[in-house]
Amino acid sequence: MDTPTHDDARWMQLAIAQGLRGDRRVRPNPRVGCVLVQGDRLVGAGYHAQVGGPHAEVGALQQAGAAARGATAYVTLEPCNHHGRTPPCSHALLEAGVARVVVGVADPHPKAQGGAAWLRERGVAVEVGVLAAECRELAEVFLCNTERGRAFVQLKVAATLDGRMAAQDGSSQWITGPAARQAVHRERAQSDAILIGSGTALADDPRLDVRLDVRLPDAPAGPLPLRVVLDRRARLANSAQPLQIFDTRAQPTLIYTLHAAQLRERCGPGVEVADWPGEGTQLSDILVDLLRRGRCHALCEAGPTLATALLRQGAVDRLDWWLAPKLLGSGRSAVEDLGIPTITECSRWQFAPPQQHGADILLVARPTGAAR
Repeated sequence: MDTPTHDDARWMQLAIAQGLRGDRRVRPNPRVGCVLVQGDRLVGAGYHAQVGGPHAEVGALQQAGAAARGATAYVTLEPCNHHGRTPPCSHALLEAGVARVVVGVADPHPKAQGGAAWLRERGVAVEVGVLAAECRELAEVFLCNTERGRAFVQLKVAATLDGRMAAQDGSSQWITGPAARQAVHRERAQSDAILIGSGTALADDPRLDVRLDVRLPDAPAGPLPLRVVLDRRARLANSAQPLQIFDTRAQPTLIYTLHAAQLRERCGPGVEVADWPGEGTQLSDILVDLLRRGRCHALCEAGPTLATALLRQGAVDRLDWWLAPKLLGSGRSAVEDLGIPTITECSRWQFAPPQQHGADILLVARPTGAAR
């Protein structure tokens, strides 16, 4: 589409802000925001709050009432055009008399797509592509699930200024400070699974839980994220100590391995041990299986080996690089050999605005087309 007008961009930003009120309770649906505008006046606003509940457009229409007739609707994702848990939003917009619909990004879902064309056929003016990049980011988990057929991966790395995630003696607690760790627990509360490798499980013995004292007041209700360990060689079977991930009283654990029988003897009945899906060791097979299990969003708190493997295989959708104001000069690098021989072939990423958390800085980056 042409460059959006100032007003279109302004109202779509407000629709995005509405969508940001959603959280993991909407999954497997997307986060969506909608505002209704008459002239230069906001008459309705809504967002998708939870799966099975009203969609963003319905919430905005209910708030607008009769003022929806002749209004312009700004929707971050194309209105759905099918009968699912709720009726089609495209039909609701038409029945309310909305005159124009401005869409951020088209819906790629084969069942839900088509709302824009359906509305155009019935005389509603429709524009698609206003602030498309920002709207894609809002719905990035859903779009990854739909377009790539796998769980969305958010890779978290904590490193010193010189890129070290552990000192020469192997110590790594704590590279970042309390504010950064609190923020990471908030990200855990928004994820469906927390993914680590066997090396991290053995070296750090993490709980991978969500501390109740750092949850946001409006943090999603429901079960804690699934703890997922990639243990291809069944290294956990030889652990002499009782690892915390084996304690499933409060939080489930799933381990992928090529040696399931050996691990089941060690883990006991409370831990699910699954055969490594597919052939070979492609991490995409794991991510496809996680989505099949209903885990749409995986937060990966990996060591260098797993982080590098995910990056090499193009399986990272969002990179959270926590930068601590410290220098080590030696020790283990946060990322290892990516198989990139020259600068012209480097993996390229797009930064979001940096965030300060105490003394540490969070750099969020998403891959450009060259990094896929």
